[in-house]
Amino acid sequence: MGHAHYLVAQRGTGWFILLEKNRYGPFPSGRSSALTAAVQAAHQAGKDGHDARVSLRAADGTERTVWSFGTDGYPPCWVEHLRIVAPEPRPKRPRPAVLAPRRPEPGGVP
Repeated sequence: MGHAHYLVAQRGTGWFILLEKNRYGPFPSGRSSALTAAVQAAHQAGKDGHDARVSLRAADGTERTVWSFGTDGYPPCWVEHLRIVAPEPRPKRPRPAVLAPRRPEPGGVP
């Protein structure tokens, strides 16, 4: 299959993801949210059979790969947003055998 190379870069005051000729963003939480979104998208593209990776462009214009599908773990340790802990199960509450009848609203029709 094809390539899915996601580039995270700053343009002006915003952070964007560049993929092929498309630009996505700006991301409201800056670089970390752009990187998180890029890794999520690259992970899905990799599962779909693409050569997927995420690169980060520095202020001086150099680029370095920060995550690659099949090489790096998912989620990466630096993306805490993806490390969601499952909530504790809710305690079971006894259900009443019979629900109390509804009371008519004051001034309403019974």
